[in-house]
Amino acid sequence: MSDSKTLYETQVINIRKRQPIMAWLLSLTLISMGYYLSKTQFLGLEWLSRSGCLIVILGVWSSIGAIIAERVLISKLNIQHRLVLSRAKMKLRKINVPAEYIDKEIETIEDNFDDKIDVVKDNVRYQLGILEVSLLITGTFIWGFGDLLFKVNF
Repeated sequence: MSDSKTLYETQVINIRKRQPIMAWLLSLTLISMGYYLSKTQFLGLEWLSRSGCLIVILGVWSSIGAIIAERVLISKLNIQHRLVLSRAKMKLRKINVPAEYIDKEIETIEDNFDDKIDVVKDNVRYQLGILEVSLLITGTFIWGFGDLLFKVNF
């Protein structure tokens, strides 16, 4: 049981660490490329604005990725839950434990599973929700006002 706990916790931590860093590195690369292409006037001045559009798309894909990551982690927990439940039932039936005790044990396993599901959902949604919103706000701002940086002479 402790192995399954560390497995899902490790996966949640890895998602929380890697995805925001990779998304923001890609966003900063897009902004840099957009600025450079706009500055050199390669096929017009709108490249910074276009990079903002791509950042918004990245934010939307991030939200889809959050949904997929959550579903994958929950399905892995469901499999682990079924295994733990079947092992516990088999073990308890083998030693002829009273039905009331079996029900209590199953209820404890179910509560433990529900707690793990809640932790996974909260962690994934919170961390990736912050990423999505920040990417969408940044991308929308650059998309809407990025070209003005090159049209206004300081």
